[in-house]
Amino acid sequence: MAFKPATDHKESLQTLAMAMRQEKGSDLTDLELARAMMDLNGIPSKVKSNCVIEYNKMHSDFNSWVTEGAQDWIDSSIWIANASFPKYCSSGGYKFYRQDFVPGFKGTFVKIRNKIRANAKSSVMKKMYAIVGMGEDKWNPADIIAIKASGSNKTMRLLEDFDATRVSKESAETRKQNKDLSKDPMITVMQDLDEMYEYNKLIDDLFKKKELIGISLKKATSPSVKMEVLDHKEVKGLKKALDLKIEITNVHYLPTNQKCIVDFTVGGQAGHYLDIRGFESSKKIADIQIQLSKKGSSAAHGKVTLPVVTLITKLSKGRAALSKLNAKKRSMFKDLKKSSIHGFTDWTNFDDYRKNPIKLEMDKDKWSEYIQWLSKNRHEAISVRNQVDKLLKKKSGIFDAAKYLKHKVQAYEVGFLLDTQQQQIKTDIKENIIKSMISYAGSKGQIIFNDNKAVAFMVSSTYLKCGG
Repeated sequence: MAFKPATDHKESLQTLAMAMRQEKGSDLTDLELARAMMDLNGIPSKVKSNCVIEYNKMHSDFNSWVTEGAQDWIDSSIWIANASFPKYCSSGGYKFYRQDFVPGFKGTFVKIRNKIRANAKSSVMKKMYAIVGMGEDKWNPADIIAIKASGSNKTMRLLEDFDATRVSKESAETRKQNKDLSKDPMITVMQDLDEMYEYNKLIDDLFKKKELIGISLKKATSPSVKMEVLDHKEVKGLKKALDLKIEITNVHYLPTNQKCIVDFTVGGQAGHYLDIRGFESSKKIADIQIQLSKKGSSAAHGKVTLPVVTLITKLSKGRAALSKLNAKKRSMFKDLKKSSIHGFTDWTNFDDYRKNPIKLEMDKDKWSEYIQWLSKNRHEAISVRNQVDKLLKKKSGIFDAAKYLKHKVQAYEVGFLLDTQQQQIKTDIKENIIKSMISYAGSKGQIIFNDNKAVAFMVSSTYLKCGG
């Protein structure tokens, strides 16, 4: 079994590799990094001063890690370090920190976010923050942070003691003008949003000046490391997203698979699709998720959960489609449990069949008819019933049949929502829903598209994505 290091080990190893690569001035080798891991006391003093990790812990952990088999992670670390130079860290003179050692970086974001959350009186904003969470890793997933050593103390203070009025004349002037209205909840939250805007702008400016570079890590599998800058988009970025032309081309209800596929084009480019299916453990029943994918690419481009899809749908004027789903189920079932977190069928209805197999036998025909209705007769009820009956003959039949129905029902409900052949909501609303799903799944923040307006509830800051 391959050795699986803890997150802090991986981050610390990459931090060490970056400092060693900078000091060496040429490509680092796996042997050089492995030797350093075995003897941290023996690394050059300049490397140590530019590598900020938890040395007391890593002395023993790195040593045991090497002996247990860490070659794949050593390779990944040197490949990423070598690929980062010269393009992104060419100017040199950096101190490399495992992200926990720069508490002000994500810590200041959390402070501002919590203020926005506490002061937000708008029900829309409250719902968004309650469901999406506005987590710091969604805002900026940097695992290690490179800061120019010559100004590291100043940069650290700037992050920890951030004040929008110190970095922006406009913010200072606005606060001055609103001084007498500071107790107004709307004025307060707008000032908090302005502070978030300015903090994102600061991180973006520091990145562009190469004074602070946040680096998000994915395991590299070859020396040809994928490197991508995901930068904070201001108003121009929002306009670009708003102008994004989405066209839904097909919805595939797949009788032989337990999922649904939604094909769409982006700016006329085909090959984009939503893979709607269960991602939970084979031993569990849970909500399906929606994965953003592209044909010809082995990488997934992020997932969206049903609570997020529900909120996006409601805010994008797609509530009628959810109402249609629930009205249909009420006409067919009298005792279905409703989800407390989303507008689709609650997965616990299917999990309960494990305790009550007789009820599954009673309900299977109704679920089969519901699936046929969702797919607009493209997946016939008799086909569903035959598959359920086939699964029920297995040793784990009750569980397998219940999970099969859960997969089909939830996946098809999302397909129903976006299917252009379904007329409950207009096609442009369906396309707006996919726009919002793309913005969330792609870790570029949360934007709700509604008619000709776009509301940015979350914005991501700038970072360098390496590996994957």
